[in-house]
Amino acid sequence: MPSPSPLGFLSLPRELRDTIYHHYVFEADGYHFDYESGKLRASGNRPIHLALMYTCTSVAAEMHHLALGSNVLNFSTSANPSETERRNAARFDMSLSRIQSGRSDALAAMEKPEFLRYKTSDVDAEIALRYPQFEPLLHQLYDHDGSHRLRLRAIREGGSLGSSWGQPDSIFRAFQRDMIELLSRDTDFPDALANSYDGLPTCNDISPNPDLRPLEEDSDEDPDPDSLAWYDERRRNPVKEHRHYRRETASFLRSVLLLSGPEPWIVPSEDELTQIDTSLGPASPYLRRQARGRLSLAGPPAAKGNPWDRVRWRFSAAAGAIHFFKSVSPSAVLAIRNVVIHEDRQSVAHPECHVLGLIPFCLQNPRLHIERRVNLWRVLLMRCFGESVPEHAERIEDMFGRDGRDRYDSYDLHCASQISRSCCRWITEASASFAHGMPADSFSLVLDGNPAPDQSADVFEVVKEDAAWQVAQDQWYTDQSLSPGFVATRYGGFHMSDVFPQAVHDIVQGKSFISCNFPTGTPYDPKRVLARNGHLSYDPIADPEVSTPGAEWIVAWTKHRYQNPIRTWPPLSPLLADLALEDFIAEEQHHAA
Repeated sequence: MPSPSPLGFLSLPRELRDTIYHHYVFEADGYHFDYESGKLRASGNRPIHLALMYTCTSVAAEMHHLALGSNVLNFSTSANPSETERRNAARFDMSLSRIQSGRSDALAAMEKPEFLRYKTSDVDAEIALRYPQFEPLLHQLYDHDGSHRLRLRAIREGGSLGSSWGQPDSIFRAFQRDMIELLSRDTDFPDALANSYDGLPTCNDISPNPDLRPLEEDSDEDPDPDSLAWYDERRRNPVKEHRHYRRETASFLRSVLLLSGPEPWIVPSEDELTQIDTSLGPASPYLRRQARGRLSLAGPPAAKGNPWDRVRWRFSAAAGAIHFFKSVSPSAVLAIRNVVIHEDRQSVAHPECHVLGLIPFCLQNPRLHIERRVNLWRVLLMRCFGESVPEHAERIEDMFGRDGRDRYDSYDLHCASQISRSCCRWITEASASFAHGMPADSFSLVLDGNPAPDQSADVFEVVKEDAAWQVAQDQWYTDQSLSPGFVATRYGGFHMSDVFPQAVHDIVQGKSFISCNFPTGTPYDPKRVLARNGHLSYDPIADPEVSTPGAEWIVAWTKHRYQNPIRTWPPLSPLLADLALEDFIAEEQHHAA
């Protein structure tokens, strides 16, 4: 009797083959995106082995994209970004800063009476339709009641005055952009704005240095902004420098008014960065020097070197994920099930809003779930100075030096006073993503307390307390029968955002898409804040540009915020400033490289 033929692999039931495939491709720690290669790798930077796929066409078809669906895809910021990433991230951040400052300058010019004619009823109606949440601000924009300048400064500066007036920063930036776009529909507006720009004192107010020989008065020679001679030329001939500044700023404003992008969550190539720079046109010598100084493209010789060159500039982990999704086929995106984005280091280009760039992929793949983790210690606390990049490390090193540790307490105190606003930015941007189309079950945000979850719980108590103060202030206005108005309640006080108190309450109650991997304690109690401060008076703040009821409340809240610095112990450094310095390359290491 002949022996039975051995069964081949493809003779096994499909369910069994699928189980074998899954065990073959599965990695307990998932796959990790490598920025340098632009590819996924196994943990420990190991290559992904899929040799089984190539045994025959049938197996290849059955395993097609199986590895993507069987593993969690992890995207992180780079602890030590490559020179290319540092350079490109710095250039991109500078370009976005130029665009935003140009728009702010454009809106600043609206304070001049001659520009009132551009704000037509059609412009008002259109911008109110697009951004109804800012309609109260628009109604007060041109009230000539002594608060005129504040209204315009509010439109221009936004978050620096009142956390974008209760809204996510990204929405306020879009509001500024669209307002300028509507004003620019009058073809005279860009040229009128550029021609009237007065970014420097008048020439008559500038006194040249008589000890330095000026260039010929009629010379069009532009001093090399890459050399110290540029500074000398400004001192020799400030009138000529003023002329160059105004001419180049006018050209820049014309360019930026017509620019709609780029989105802040892209990872641009060298060619794309050059295209962005070309679209913006020439900057003033000052801006050219600042841009180049960020990464040794220029920079005057100095005893301590060029500090901008030593920042670890990075793209966000979300930007890396978006870049990966764009680089693979649509069928590969459809195969992915779970993505974890680790925002564990500082990054450029308003990273808190990069959730918006993930929405198209979640809409494309309804079975995709993205969890975004933002580290409390190395991101939220380190962003308390408000810079868009980890440049605060330079400030820390300048103020204290690496040996002046006895003075670091002021940094710890400042972080404690600003942590709520930093958390608020991430919470409000994530919450707003659903209004922009994010599917309800596709995204979650985790406030990551590692490597010190117990200490993170203490920090979160500060956040809860500030949420209680905002609710208590609103209740106090009601109890006092006060109606201070849209601007006054949000100006320079403790109104973090419109959604902040409820969002914090839902996090503590476990009813939110936002969670913490550390204990959050009990809900905050605004009644306790009212009991301590309800007796405070109505006296308005002595501010020439705004009258806000409750000056004593502001004073009390300020004292509360600066009472207790954030203390740390192992596994963290005992000094928060040491975490800031992780984002700053030591001068001796930089020179050695």
